Amino acid sequence: MKKKIYTFTLILFVVLLSLYFVWTLAANIQKEALQKNLRDEWAFNLSNESITAYGFPFKFGVKVSNFQSPLKHIPVSLQFLKLDIVRLIYNFSDVIIFVEKPMITSTGYPKFNSSANKLEVSISNRPFSGRFKLISEQEDWQISEDRKLRRVEAKKVIFALKDMDKMKLAFYLQANDLSSSFLNKIQERDPEKPNELILKGTISNSFIGNSNAPYRPIKLESIMLEQIDIDIGLLKLGCNDAVAINLINLTSEGDINCLLRLNSKDISKMETDNEILKRIIDFINLLLIIKNPTNTAETQAVPVSFSLDKGLFYINAIPIYQLQKKD
Repeated sequence: MKKKIYTFTLILFVVLLSLYFVWTLAANIQKEALQKNLRDEWAFNLSNESITAYGFPFKFGVKVSNFQSPLKHIPVSLQFLKLDIVRLIYNFSDVIIFVEKPMITSTGYPKFNSSANKLEVSISNRPFSGRFKLISEQEDWQISEDRKLRRVEAKKVIFALKDMDKMKLAFYLQANDLSSSFLNKIQERDPEKPNELILKGTISNSFIGNSNAPYRPIKLESIMLEQIDIDIGLLKLGCNDAVAINLINLTSEGDINCLLRLNSKDISKMETDNEILKRIIDFINLLLIIKNPTNTAETQAVPVSFSLDKGLFYINAIPIYQLQKKD
């Protein structure tokens, strides 16, 4: 009996040792691939002391600590406290990324930086492969611009992409407890009713490439908005029309038809020195009066249409603001 136990223990030890050898070989390949990518794409040499492999036997993990480097060909710098890249042993095509204290800072003009407390990303396969999926979640996210001290922040931001077919990606964006220096000037934050923004739609791939390629790059020229839900303080806006927007010419093919829920009493609480916003507030107040001239204190659902024509932004066919187009 003892002989069988010893034999079984020896066989188990040999099997585990073989598995560990194979795991170590695969983990080192992944580690070296990351170092090569950082060196070739970002011109950053990562020492062996700052990158480690872990996760035996159920996953392949690579951990990077205290990273800071400018990105090659892009005028921004990336830094983070810790990065974990994980592949599960039973689903090697999926990659899970955990980042602590990520920050992106511009190295050119205008100056800006974007940061978060934590970032989690799950990536499955490649875009337009027919199986692509990306889900990211950020905690305590904020982006700011030094030029005019403008800042936007959210307690949680969820962004998702998924292949609908080989020429279209579905996207979803949700920002919870949203605030900004701009919003704070015109209204007070209500901790019991945090602001929320939801955008949903599709991104079309106009790039025509080799059909035999394993994946196709994204050439972002247009976006189809299918849902907009904004619940920010006094502003409650819901839009469900599918409207295509050309991002190069800043032109919408059709109108985005929405319902705006406000009342004159609430809109009168908004104070701002921004002339564009004043025009919008005055216009909305006029719509409310026309909608309900006898009882303007009651909340009304006002039909509102938004459209773009070569960079000119319209509300209910009235020109409001001229957007700057890229040359």
